[in-house]
Amino acid sequence: MNKRTWWIACFLTIVLLLQPASSVLAATSPASALGFKIWPTVTVNDVNKVWKISFNTPLLSSSVNSKTIYVTDSKQSKFATTVKLSDDALSAVVTPSGPYQSGDDYYLYITNGIMSMGGAPLGEQVVVPFTVDSLSGLSLEVDVTDDLKQIIPGYSLGALSLVDSEGNSLAPTFNDYSTGKFTFSIEQSGDYFIKYISLVNNMLTTETVKLSKITVPTNGSSSVKKVSLVIPTEEGINKGKSGSIGGSIVPDNLNLQSIRPAPVAVNISNSTTTWSTTTDSYGNFKVNLPTGTYTLVVDGKSSEYKKHSYKLTVSSGQMVTPLETVNVEDPINKLGLQLNSPLTDDGSGVLSGIDAATTVIAGSVNLDAVVNIYDTLPTTPKLLNSVKPDKNGNFSAKLSSLKGKKIEIQVIDSSGNTYTLDMNSVVS
Repeated sequence: MNKRTWWIACFLTIVLLLQPASSVLAATSPASALGFKIWPTVTVNDVNKVWKISFNTPLLSSSVNSKTIYVTDSKQSKFATTVKLSDDALSAVVTPSGPYQSGDDYYLYITNGIMSMGGAPLGEQVVVPFTVDSLSGLSLEVDVTDDLKQIIPGYSLGALSLVDSEGNSLAPTFNDYSTGKFTFSIEQSGDYFIKYISLVNNMLTTETVKLSKITVPTNGSSSVKKVSLVIPTEEGINKGKSGSIGGSIVPDNLNLQSIRPAPVAVNISNSTTTWSTTTDSYGNFKVNLPTGTYTLVVDGKSSEYKKHSYKLTVSSGQMVTPLETVNVEDPINKLGLQLNSPLTDDGSGVLSGIDAATTVIAGSVNLDAVVNIYDTLPTTPKLLNSVKPDKNGNFSAKLSSLKGKKIEIQVIDSSGNTYTLDMNSVVS
């Protein structure tokens, strides 16, 4: 391709990329734009707008920098940006070092200092005026990278969303897969969670991150909050940046090749983040994680079987597992609850033996259990007492008058397993 042809082809590519689809306003030419072709003004709503300028021929990497492509403000002072060449060498990506000011005018300069690999410069210099008009409220910018600080390719990036405290999901308002930046527009203050769904070790895994409380400006202005989401990877584990938690369940039915174990839920959490997945068709599970201490909970095969909970510490470059293979057919078995006479448990979940003279509920339970006594007559059950067993597993809960109350005994262990007994009627 001769130099003149490359100029025109490249120039037309820029036109197609930067010409907005809607009608635009005529731009006021800055004095520094002398010798540049000035394009119609573009209005952008993202204060962290990332420009991606594409060409039809690979660029010389040394020619793509903040001297050949740059942004200025309305006073023609340079605005701090980072300029990078894409992996395919066909695009220049211009990322602001900080947010643009809403309501201000800016200029994107594309100079003839940009050259093709063959040494041909851009034939016509271009200025793209743009005005930033951010939406009122708060813009949450999520910067997604892997644990090696690399941008995750779009084809392998999972689904990213924002979830409010009521479970409503919000999709990104703006996204740029080439830089890993995703922006969400938030209109109401409250608690929010980042949800990232992806395939990890061929199993669907959901990472849920609780954010610090979001406060949206109430005066009609806008603000920006930035957070980072780092995705642990196998490569990162191999290079000592992350670790993992894994294990397997029994019974696994592997002796019956036509029958595979039903998947069970696996949850791993720390103070801010939860990873949720399931076991695979061989009864195995593995989740890549940052280093740190976590709680692993593996569900039982069904509701009559125990969940199992473990405290595990993840070190870089290693996979940590429970000391035992997890038995998903370990029955709850009342969590060891045995009631002292005259109270009885007939095995059907019915509590008997309580009357108006009862002032103590006593018995024994598993050592890691807590016994909660409720009055379930109110619309919202009222907690009357909560006790832990002594070193021998015995407990005693003292109560005031139970007349007119409907009593429930709830036993819950450290893994979240629950066994409940309820009275059929009110104490009279």
